[in-house]
Amino acid sequence: MITLEPMSIAAFGTWRTKAIKDFAQDKIDALTWTPEEALEKSRASYQELLPQGLHTPGEFLWTITHDGVGIGSLWVHVDKATNHFFIYDINIQADQQNQGFGQQTLQVLEAEARRRQIAAIDLHVFGGNLRAQHVYTKMGFITTDINMSKPLE
Repeated sequence: MITLEPMSIAAFGTWRTKAIKDFAQDKIDALTWTPEEALEKSRASYQELLPQGLHTPGEFLWTITHDGVGIGSLWVHVDKATNHFFIYDINIQADQQNQGFGQQTLQVLEAEARRRQIAAIDLHVFGGNLRAQHVYTKMGFITTDINMSKPLE
């Protein structure tokens, strides 16, 4: 059974370090940032979005647990203007993937959103992340916007 537990301070520190590196690499892979600038820009983004860390108002940082054992993390922002959740980061540990835990996590998040009377759950997925796109489509998410680029190198 999947549950969402508030992230501990220790887990937050570990998560933040990994998330900054992963986001930087995602931006490099998407050709948005250069390798030279990516890590610093990623750090700045996290500082801007989570200025009070784990205690930033309007942000939910959860550890995803399966039968009481942490298997991933979830960061969700509450957009009060639209009454939407926005998934900034969802991560299932590599050794726990392909077992349906991502889908189950989205189902638990949806139940939490309904409990809080949230109108919708939004997210961004990088174009090259076809696996995530498949999961989100399967879970009922629809494409609302597509950005495209043609590198001229």
